Amino acid sequence: MKQKQQQKSYATREKILTAAEAEFAEKGFYGARVDAIAEASGVNKRMIYAHFESKEKLYSRVLLAVYERFADLDESFMTEDESPIACIRNIVIGSFQSLAESPHLVRSLMWANLMRGNLMPKSDLAKVKAPGIEYIKKQIARGKEMGVFKPDADEYQTVLSLMNFCFSYFSNLHTMSAILETDMNTAEQINKRAEYITSIILEYLCI
Repeated sequence: MKQKQQQKSYATREKILTAAEAEFAEKGFYGARVDAIAEASGVNKRMIYAHFESKEKLYSRVLLAVYERFADLDESFMTEDESPIACIRNIVIGSFQSLAESPHLVRSLMWANLMRGNLMPKSDLAKVKAPGIEYIKKQIARGKEMGVFKPDADEYQTVLSLMNFCFSYFSNLHTMSAILETDMNTAEQINKRAEYITSIILEYLCI
Protein backbone atom coordinates (compact mmCIF):
# COMPACT_ATOMS: atom_id res chain seq x y z
CA MET A 1 0.00 0.00 0.00
CA LYS A 2 2.78 2.41 0.94
CA GLN A 3 4.61 1.71 -2.32
CA LYS A 4 1.45 2.42 -4.34
CA GLN A 5 0.99 5.72 -2.50
CA GLN A 6 4.58 6.69 -3.23
CA GLN A 7 4.16 5.82 -6.90
CA LYS A 8 0.96 7.86 -7.08
CA SER A 9 2.64 10.79 -5.35
CA TYR A 10 5.57 10.61 -7.78
CA ALA A 11 3.24 10.47 -10.78
CA THR A 12 1.31 13.49 -9.50
CA ARG A 13 4.52 15.40 -8.94
CA GLU A 14 5.70 14.64 -12.48
CA LYS A 15 2.40 15.80 -13.97
CA ILE A 16 2.73 19.09 -12.10
CA LEU A 17 6.34 19.57 -13.17
CA THR A 18 5.55 18.85 -16.83
CA ALA A 19 2.68 21.34 -16.89
CA ALA A 20 4.64 23.92 -14.91
CA GLU A 21 7.64 23.67 -17.22
CA ALA A 22 5.49 24.48 -20.24
CA GLU A 23 3.74 27.35 -18.44
CA PHE A 24 6.93 28.95 -17.07
CA ALA A 25 8.82 28.51 -20.34
CA GLU A 26 6.05 30.22 -22.28
CA LYS A 27 5.20 33.04 -19.87
CA GLY A 28 8.04 33.36 -17.34
CA PHE A 29 7.57 33.36 -13.60
CA TYR A 30 5.39 36.47 -13.33
CA GLY A 31 3.20 35.65 -16.32
CA ALA A 32 2.63 32.02 -15.35
CA ARG A 33 -0.49 31.13 -13.35
CA VAL A 34 -0.86 28.28 -10.90
CA ASP A 35 -4.48 27.95 -12.07
CA ALA A 36 -3.22 27.22 -15.59
CA ILE A 37 -0.72 24.66 -14.24
CA ALA A 38 -3.50 22.98 -12.27
CA GLU A 39 -5.74 22.79 -15.32
CA ALA A 40 -3.00 21.48 -17.61
CA SER A 41 -1.82 18.87 -15.10
CA GLY A 42 -5.26 17.78 -13.92
CA VAL A 43 -4.10 18.36 -10.35
CA ASN A 44 -5.90 20.82 -8.09
CA LYS A 45 -4.09 23.85 -6.65
CA ARG A 46 -4.21 22.51 -3.12
CA MET A 47 -2.26 19.42 -4.20
CA ILE A 48 0.26 21.56 -6.11
CA TYR A 49 0.98 23.56 -2.96
CA ALA A 50 1.11 20.35 -0.92
CA HIS A 51 3.92 19.09 -3.16
CA PHE A 52 5.84 22.33 -3.73
CA GLU A 53 4.66 24.76 -1.00
CA SER A 54 4.71 27.87 -3.20
CA LYS A 55 4.87 29.11 -6.78
CA GLU A 56 8.45 30.25 -6.12
CA LYS A 57 9.59 26.80 -5.03
CA LEU A 58 7.78 25.16 -7.92
CA TYR A 59 9.56 27.51 -10.34
CA SER A 60 12.95 26.70 -8.81
CA ARG A 61 12.27 22.98 -9.04
CA VAL A 62 11.22 23.30 -12.68
CA LEU A 63 14.46 25.10 -13.56
CA LEU A 64 16.44 22.37 -11.84
CA ALA A 65 14.48 19.63 -13.63
CA VAL A 66 15.10 21.25 -17.01
CA TYR A 67 18.81 21.58 -16.27
CA GLU A 68 19.02 17.98 -15.04
CA ARG A 69 17.52 16.75 -18.28
CA PHE A 70 19.94 18.89 -20.27
CA ALA A 71 22.88 17.56 -18.22
CA ASP A 72 21.74 14.00 -18.94
CA LEU A 73 21.79 14.75 -22.67
CA ASP A 74 25.27 16.28 -22.34
CA GLU A 75 26.51 13.20 -20.49
CA SER A 76 25.61 10.98 -23.43
CA PHE A 77 28.26 12.80 -25.49
CA MET A 78 31.03 12.53 -22.89
CA THR A 79 33.37 9.79 -24.07
CA GLU A 80 36.60 8.71 -22.42
CA ASP A 81 38.08 6.44 -25.11
CA GLU A 82 38.74 9.04 -27.81
CA SER A 83 41.39 11.68 -28.38
CA PRO A 84 41.03 15.02 -26.55
CA ILE A 85 40.27 16.67 -29.90
CA ALA A 86 37.46 14.20 -30.61
CA CYS A 87 36.12 14.61 -27.08
CA ILE A 88 35.93 18.41 -27.39
CA ARG A 89 34.32 18.04 -30.79
CA ASN A 90 31.72 15.62 -29.38
CA ILE A 91 30.75 17.94 -26.54
CA VAL A 92 30.33 20.99 -28.81
CA ILE A 93 28.26 19.09 -31.37
CA GLY A 94 26.38 17.41 -28.55
CA SER A 95 25.59 20.74 -26.90
CA PHE A 96 24.06 22.04 -30.11
CA GLN A 97 22.00 18.88 -30.51
CA SER A 98 20.86 18.99 -26.89
CA LEU A 99 19.80 22.64 -27.11
CA ALA A 100 17.99 22.01 -30.39
CA GLU A 101 16.02 19.29 -28.60
CA SER A 102 15.36 21.41 -25.49
CA PRO A 103 13.45 24.58 -26.42
CA HIS A 104 12.02 24.81 -22.90
CA LEU A 105 15.55 25.01 -21.50
CA VAL A 106 16.46 27.92 -23.74
CA ARG A 107 13.30 29.90 -22.96
CA SER A 108 13.45 29.04 -19.26
CA LEU A 109 17.01 30.32 -18.94
CA MET A 110 16.24 33.46 -20.90
CA TRP A 111 13.40 34.21 -18.47
CA ALA A 112 15.65 33.38 -15.52
CA ASN A 113 18.28 35.85 -16.73
CA LEU A 114 15.66 38.55 -17.20
CA MET A 115 14.89 38.01 -13.51
CA ARG A 116 18.62 38.46 -12.76
CA GLY A 117 18.85 34.94 -11.41
CA ASN A 118 16.30 35.45 -8.66
CA LEU A 119 14.62 32.21 -7.56
CA MET A 120 17.24 30.13 -9.38
CA PRO A 121 18.50 27.19 -7.29
CA LYS A 122 22.06 28.38 -7.86
CA SER A 123 23.97 25.83 -5.80
CA ASP A 124 21.92 22.95 -7.24
CA LEU A 125 22.42 24.19 -10.80
CA ALA A 126 26.16 24.42 -10.19
CA LYS A 127 26.20 20.79 -9.01
CA VAL A 128 24.22 19.65 -12.04
CA LYS A 129 26.60 21.36 -14.48
CA ALA A 130 29.77 20.47 -12.58
CA PRO A 131 30.35 17.07 -14.29
CA GLY A 132 30.14 18.63 -17.75
CA ILE A 133 32.47 21.46 -16.85
CA GLU A 134 34.97 19.11 -15.21
CA TYR A 135 34.83 16.85 -18.26
CA ILE A 136 35.83 19.70 -20.57
CA LYS A 137 38.64 20.78 -18.23
CA LYS A 138 39.85 17.18 -18.01
CA GLN A 139 40.01 16.81 -21.79
CA ILE A 140 41.91 20.09 -22.13
CA ALA A 141 44.39 18.99 -19.45
CA ARG A 142 44.76 15.63 -21.19
CA GLY A 143 45.37 17.37 -24.51
CA LYS A 144 48.10 19.48 -22.95
CA GLU A 145 49.77 16.39 -21.49
CA MET A 146 49.66 14.67 -24.88
CA GLY A 147 51.12 17.73 -26.59
CA VAL A 148 48.14 18.35 -28.90
CA PHE A 149 46.78 21.39 -27.04
CA LYS A 150 48.68 24.59 -26.31
CA PRO A 151 50.18 24.54 -22.80
CA ASP A 152 48.86 28.03 -22.06
CA ALA A 153 45.29 27.36 -23.28
CA ASP A 154 42.89 28.85 -20.71
CA GLU A 155 40.53 26.14 -19.46
CA TYR A 156 38.09 28.55 -17.80
CA GLN A 157 37.77 30.76 -20.88
CA THR A 158 37.34 27.72 -23.10
CA VAL A 159 34.50 26.39 -20.95
CA LEU A 160 32.87 29.82 -20.89
CA SER A 161 33.18 30.25 -24.66
CA LEU A 162 31.86 26.79 -25.39
CA MET A 163 28.79 27.30 -23.21
CA ASN A 164 28.08 30.81 -24.49
CA PHE A 165 28.66 30.09 -28.17
CA CYS A 166 26.27 27.16 -28.09
CA PHE A 167 23.51 28.79 -26.04
CA SER A 168 23.57 32.18 -27.77
CA TYR A 169 22.77 30.59 -31.11
CA PHE A 170 19.42 29.39 -29.77
CA SER A 171 18.66 32.37 -27.54
CA ASN A 172 18.99 34.65 -30.60
CA LEU A 173 17.46 32.23 -33.06
CA HIS A 174 14.41 34.26 -34.09
CA THR A 175 16.03 37.68 -34.30
CA MET A 176 19.00 36.36 -36.27
CA SER A 177 16.67 34.48 -38.63
CA ALA A 178 14.89 37.77 -39.37
CA ILE A 179 18.11 39.82 -39.72
CA LEU A 180 19.85 37.29 -41.96
CA GLU A 181 16.63 36.34 -43.79
CA THR A 182 17.46 32.69 -43.19
CA ASP A 183 15.68 30.06 -41.12
CA MET A 184 18.32 29.40 -38.47
CA ASN A 185 16.26 26.63 -36.90
CA THR A 186 16.81 24.06 -39.63
CA ALA A 187 19.01 21.03 -39.02
CA GLU A 188 21.31 22.19 -41.82
CA GLN A 189 21.92 25.64 -40.29
CA ILE A 190 22.32 24.25 -36.76
CA ASN A 191 24.86 21.68 -37.95
CA LYS A 192 26.81 24.30 -39.91
CA ARG A 193 27.01 26.53 -36.83
CA ALA A 194 28.02 23.62 -34.62
CA GLU A 195 30.86 22.73 -37.00
CA TYR A 196 31.99 26.36 -37.17
CA ILE A 197 32.06 26.79 -33.38
CA THR A 198 33.92 23.49 -33.08
CA SER A 199 36.57 24.76 -35.50
CA ILE A 200 36.95 28.04 -33.56
CA ILE A 201 37.45 26.30 -30.22
CA LEU A 202 39.81 23.69 -31.61
CA GLU A 203 41.81 26.30 -33.50
CA TYR A 204 42.37 28.08 -30.17
CA LEU A 205 43.25 24.87 -28.33
CA CYS A 206 45.37 22.99 -30.85
CA ILE A 207 49.07 23.50 -31.45
